[in-house]
Amino acid sequence: MKNVPLVSIITVTFNLLKAGREKTFRRCLESVHAQAYANIEHIVVDGASIDGTVDLIKEYAERDWVRYISEPDKGIYDAMNKGIKLAKGKYIAFLNSDDFYNDAKGIEESVEHLERSRADFSYAPAVIKFEDGSLFSDHPQCKPKMSNVFFTMPFCHQAMFTKREVMLKENMFDTRYKSAADYDFVVRLCLKKYKSVFVKKKFVTYLFGGVSSTDQENSVRETTEVWRKNFSSIYPISDSVIDAMRKNIYTGKYFDGIPRAFAKRLENFEPYFNYNEYLNYSGKENYSLKIYSFFSKWKDFLKK
Repeated sequence: MKNVPLVSIITVTFNLLKAGREKTFRRCLESVHAQAYANIEHIVVDGASIDGTVDLIKEYAERDWVRYISEPDKGIYDAMNKGIKLAKGKYIAFLNSDDFYNDAKGIEESVEHLERSRADFSYAPAVIKFEDGSLFSDHPQCKPKMSNVFFTMPFCHQAMFTKREVMLKENMFDTRYKSAADYDFVVRLCLKKYKSVFVKKKFVTYLFGGVSSTDQENSVRETTEVWRKNFSSIYPISDSVIDAMRKNIYTGKYFDGIPRAFAKRLENFEPYFNYNEYLNYSGKENYSLKIYSFFSKWKDFLKK
């Protein structure tokens, strides 16, 4: 389509039938196909499934809904990087096989915001559900706050659209991470002051239960590695600061234990870090109820 940028949606799959994900995968594909934005390519990167998943993908490829590859990979982020290399779109987004677009205007509005603002990436709130269908309305990513990015992933990566040229320039995802490579990538974008734009619409539904949510211990460990790797270039971050930041993941009081000198360095990265918010922080805001709700539901999920 002339003058309308191509958007590449990338979905990674592996043995979906064995995992009981056929229904959610079909819903994922159908939600992309139902988008009002017409210039979309949907790429499925399969990790050499042996349970019939490839035949399922072929069913949609024959309808020209998707194009795909199926070959061994070294993990989800390796597969996502393959998708980036295969993509032809100006903008790229990732939609997990059990997630879906709940609003037909989601891609269209994201592209409009990106084109109008000339931003490098966009982000938006998400609808987060547990497998039983109940909503996770207290999750911070339902109402993303970009100034939290130096402490935690501020939004669901499914609600993010990024220029392909930026992803390639910044070497895509670091495959050394198993659950936090998307967070590492976003931190790197913010440290290099790439421009972002917020899309207010909740157009993505994310099914809670991915790698980062079910392996919380490893996710927290990798998050601390992301901090150490990225922040050491701007501040001599100590183990005590890392420990304080790790504790803050559970309390939501992200500024606790952050030295003024460190915050002062981060001031250079506004709007991604809000230095005035740091100065005004009193510790009185009560995040504990939301965090308690998060981990209670997470523990209940793991018991299933």
